[in-house]
Amino acid sequence: MRMEISIAVPDPFGTPDASSAFSALADAMHGELKRHCYRMMGGVQDAEDCVQETLLRGWREFASLRDGGAGRSWLYSIATRVCLDALRTRRRRQTLFGPSLDEVEPGTEPWVEPWPGGVPPSGPERGQDIRLAFVSLLHGLPPRGRALLLLHDGVGMTASEAAAALGISVAAARSALQRARIALPLKGVVASGDVPIEAYVNAWNAGDVAALIGLLHRDIVLTMPPWHRTFLGRDEVARFMTGVWPRYDGFRAIPVIANGQQAAAVYTRRNDAHYLPHSLHVLAGGGQVREIVLYAPPLAASLFSAFGLPPTV
Repeated sequence: MRMEISIAVPDPFGTPDASSAFSALADAMHGELKRHCYRMMGGVQDAEDCVQETLLRGWREFASLRDGGAGRSWLYSIATRVCLDALRTRRRRQTLFGPSLDEVEPGTEPWVEPWPGGVPPSGPERGQDIRLAFVSLLHGLPPRGRALLLLHDGVGMTASEAAAALGISVAAARSALQRARIALPLKGVVASGDVPIEAYVNAWNAGDVAALIGLLHRDIVLTMPPWHRTFLGRDEVARFMTGVWPRYDGFRAIPVIANGQQAAAVYTRRNDAHYLPHSLHVLAGGGQVREIVLYAPPLAASLFSAFGLPPTV
């Protein structure tokens, strides 16, 4: 739920103008802060929780902001520290109690949830990347390296500003940035491209597995987070699809946008019942589908709710 800050609250700064200024800053930055926290945390709800904590801390600390023009970078600094605190808490909880299913499957790495929608085509975060493959690669970096990379390359802070935001030396920040850039294999990220989403959705709706397979590039890669299931090449994916297809009485697919990419929300049914959420397919490629990240059951119901999709069709 989005945080609303009322100017009727007694003003800790002594002037109503300060309260109004913070409310305006918070409203203007809510969306981009949530996307930044998503890049840090890898989950939509975790990102929203971090934004709420960021705005609460910002409200308490606003009197310390001397330069009104620095409000954007100041809030980004707070948001990044909040995320790092949340990641440390998550790590301690997993050490004490073990991983929960929504964070990680036992024996595997944490998985990244899909983001409903994309990044605005203009404005301060126009160049910031939330493609699913890119965010997944970010989560292969240590949290501090991830934070520095996002503050420096995404937000546009200098190395010294990013170092100050995290309370580390400039030398440490530059060293961590260099390591992060070396570790991040950007050339391995498949471009979103112009995938044939209409034909993909039509093939599901028609129950035409041959038409679906015909849309796939010969080197297609299909993954199924959080499970360690990877299918490589059109033949292997085709065997998987043709094996799954007969288990259901029909499909309904709806085109959506996830992480700024074309995606399909697929519903299935059995025994002439209602069509229920089955899986969310995030696509990448160009002309043909080169990659599918398929969020499989039992995750679909919660993901469809996050995307504002109906529970049945």
